[in-house]
Parts: sequence; C-alpha cells; structure tokens
Amino acid sequence: MKASFWRDPVFYGSLGFILVAVPCLYYFFMGIPGTSVGEIVYANGNRTVVVETVRSGAFNPFLLIFVIGATVAALGCYRNTLMAWAGSIFVLVCSILAGFSIGFLLLPGALLLIIGTALKTINKKA
Repeated sequence: MKASFWRDPVFYGSLGFILVAVPCLYYFFMGIPGTSVGEIVYANGNRTVVVETVRSGAFNPFLLIFVIGATVAALGCYRNTLMAWAGSIFVLVCSILAGFSIGFLLLPGALLLIIGTALKTINKKA
C-alpha cells in the first residue's frame, strides 16, 4: 500500500499545488510589509519626517500566474499528461525567473509538480 501511495502522481500534484498556491495567494492579498519614509512640508516652512508601514506588492497579478500554472499542472497530474508537463514546466521556469522575490519559496512546489508529472508519464506508458 505504501509503494502505491508514493507512486501516485495525484499526491505529488496536490502537494505541489498547495506549496505553490498558498504563498502566492498570501502575498497576493497581504503584500510584503515594508517601510516608507516621507516628508511633510507645512505652509509656514516647517518640515516633518514621516515613517509609515506599507504593504507593497499586494494585488500583483504576476502572483496569480503562478496559481494558474500550478492549477493546470495539478489537474494534468490527475487527467492529462500534456497539461501536467505544460503547467509544471511553466511554474518551474517562472519560479527560476522570479528568483529572489518569491521564486525560491515556490521552487519546492514546482519540483513536486515535476515529479508528479514524471510519474504520470511513467504510469501512462506502463
């Protein structure tokens, strides 16, 4: 029973989808916290420095592209090999290109999607 569980492409597709979609949706809705420094100039010439916390990157559509690609890959691990390869390669390439912003956080999920796709291909040929 354990051997069939570890060779199940749907397991890897689902786990990869979760590892890609959860951080992307979190950063999509919450953004990345940071600080903003500004200056207020009053009519009498006085100046005041203002430091405030801002959420940059919220509602960035680039993050939804990762979620769509992971969805295609996960559905492909369940149904179609071509969908699985297209979605998983797309997520892998985008996570490598995103690099230091969010890409390294999504890389394990992309690799799990690749593993699920490879297992789907092997199971289809056998």
